[in-house]
Amino acid sequence: MDPDLNILLIEDDPSLLAGLVRLVDSHKIGRPFTVSPEAGIEQLASLDPDLAILGPSLNGDRCIKNVQKLKILDPAMSVLTSCTDGCFSKKTAPFLFEGIYHISSNIHQAELQKIVTKVFQDKAEQKIKSDFPMIIGQSQAVIDSKKKLQMVAKKDITLLITGETGTGKELIARSIHYYSPRRFGPLVKVNCGSLPDELLESEIFGFQKGAFTDAHRDKPGRLELADGGTLFIDEIGDLSLNLQVKFLQVLEEKEFTRLGGTFDKAINTRVVAATNADLQKKVRDGSFRKDLFYRLNIIHIEVPPLRKRKEDIPLLVHYFMNKYCYEFKKELLMIPDNITRILMEYHWPGNIRELENVIRRAIALRDWSFLTQELKSDRTMEESDGVSSVDSSWPFVKWGDDQIEGYIRENEFSLKKICKDYISEAERDTIINTLQKTQWNRTKTAQMLQVSYKTLLNRIEEFNLKPK
Repeated sequence: MDPDLNILLIEDDPSLLAGLVRLVDSHKIGRPFTVSPEAGIEQLASLDPDLAILGPSLNGDRCIKNVQKLKILDPAMSVLTSCTDGCFSKKTAPFLFEGIYHISSNIHQAELQKIVTKVFQDKAEQKIKSDFPMIIGQSQAVIDSKKKLQMVAKKDITLLITGETGTGKELIARSIHYYSPRRFGPLVKVNCGSLPDELLESEIFGFQKGAFTDAHRDKPGRLELADGGTLFIDEIGDLSLNLQVKFLQVLEEKEFTRLGGTFDKAINTRVVAATNADLQKKVRDGSFRKDLFYRLNIIHIEVPPLRKRKEDIPLLVHYFMNKYCYEFKKELLMIPDNITRILMEYHWPGNIRELENVIRRAIALRDWSFLTQELKSDRTMEESDGVSSVDSSWPFVKWGDDQIEGYIRENEFSLKKICKDYISEAERDTIINTLQKTQWNRTKTAQMLQVSYKTLLNRIEEFNLKPK
């Protein structure tokens, strides 16, 4: 092995860490550098690791968070781990990240040398994947999607990816390309919703000199540029019926004609299409060709919205926080408990893209105050459209007509009195709800409600609140 390779050892148990150092030294696979699992990304970057080994005491969550930091530094980084906890077991780890090698805690020298040799033999190929896409998450939905895309990526067939805006359809498409035998070829993208038909046709299919007024030379289109690789067609549901016919020819005959051309050109390109539209509905209303739909829908991957995989939100927040703090050269920003609660309960109509933008803005501003107001405004808009963005436990009081009429019938009725009583009841219910969620931890409850500990104690006494 190369003695100049930097081997990063991540473990917080001193005895286990010493064992990893002896392992690296005895097998002469490089220079060991030790670091705590809680180390910041800047410290990891300063060590310039070629390979990382995660110690056996790390559970699945800590393993994933450390791999995330390493992959931010270098998406092609190879990581050896002996963790067997939960989703980071030998069976599931390869579906969470690229370049993960699972080893046993009592690995023999010959076996370790074999794995490390393979890691560095693959280094040239891994460097080609320096922009390898990161699909973050440990939910079953993420693991199932990765298993499916790795299976179908090796088969040279057309795929259709569907999902809401911001769910990561392009990330799936890029992963399919990099897992496929075409990974050494180009990955070319075209967005059908970004250009009018006239420009889109010339952009995709290219044109011959003289095809139109400003066509002073031949120009290859995206299809030709993707020869030997993958063409990713985003928002294919926006494609006009005229261009749908031309795409059907590409899929059926592997041929196309340049704009203004007189002969067909053969093409060796894999097509991966994506859309946030309901193509079956478009087929029924006549705006999308049925034959093209069936040609695209050979393999279908549906990307779930973020609200259906909320268990992935903490990992996504951790990833984006580390990524943009490192990019902006900022210290990590603390996330108060009330902000964590908002992030977990919000509906996320913009999905992962919206969450990423929220974290990026918070890091840039070094403040979370904008979040409460903006998400509250979005929640009000969604509820006015009949969509609830929070769960049924959200602690706001709703008075019925009978209760309001009861106030009106009182001799001392006034708007000031009804408002005061409503606010008092809402405050009481909110405090009870939050105390129950924190199991009557008053310090944590005060932090979540953004009030002083003394104020909370006064309210508990005023409302005569007691644990049940």
